[in-house]
Amino acid sequence: MFGFILKLFEYLTPLSTLTFLSAKLTDAKLGKVTQWLIAKFIATFNINLEEIAEPDLTKYETFNDFFVRKLKPEARPINQECTGVCPVDGTVGQADAIKAGRLIQAKGIDYSLKALVGGNPDDAALFDAGNFACIYLSPANYHRIHMPLDGKLLRTIHVPGRHFPVGKRNVSYMDDLFTKNERLVCIFETAKGPLAVIMVGAALVGSIATVWDGTVVRRSGIEVKDYQSQDLRFKRGDEIGLFKYGSTVITLWPKSMGAIDEAITPDTPVKMGQPLIAHVRLTQA
Repeated sequence: MFGFILKLFEYLTPLSTLTFLSAKLTDAKLGKVTQWLIAKFIATFNINLEEIAEPDLTKYETFNDFFVRKLKPEARPINQECTGVCPVDGTVGQADAIKAGRLIQAKGIDYSLKALVGGNPDDAALFDAGNFACIYLSPANYHRIHMPLDGKLLRTIHVPGRHFPVGKRNVSYMDDLFTKNERLVCIFETAKGPLAVIMVGAALVGSIATVWDGTVVRRSGIEVKDYQSQDLRFKRGDEIGLFKYGSTVITLWPKSMGAIDEAITPDTPVKMGQPLIAHVRLTQA
């Protein structure tokens, strides 16, 4: 009954409208009000000011300027021993094998790989029987998104959708949550195989942005952009995008690329740059 009531409330609540209004407010230059909001945010979420690149808080003219703050390079060491690293700070929601074209959302709930990547069966086939890791970003987390390993951007698929919250409560009760919400699917070519980094929007996420195309424009239909001719290459740890407020990043990769690192388990906090994809261990003949 609780799950039904939660779903009904969120379907009837104009979350996309609230998200739009939130974006306008947090991007506004409000002077002392902005500084007050930033101070309250720091106190509420115990933000570590020692690791931010710009420590002078008066330099942040809007709340979102601070929210998407950059960190000092040394604040997030990039592991070079594993195959791929965590693209974001956050908490692991689920990390497992992709089985029969389905990904685990929560106990008793899964969702379609094909739907997640926008409906193209060829895109889904790249990762079928592979692995995935879903990392939730709370408001307290660092909100820039980074490259797990060296790769070239092939294409993006922007899938419009709702803006349901993606916290643990909703993940546990709302079927197909990650295929209902807006998302940007970024597919890369790497020396070890295909890689997808999926940026999932949610309630009050002001916007999703990438370093190659700026802020994603919300629209009514799926939009596919081909980038193969632009030769956009990124190194492990390079910034590739950001969220304005909390959300989720899902990483997909084929089984041949490597297993999920043993430290990546549900409900475990992670930092950008720590191992995500372990090296493939070759069996001795």
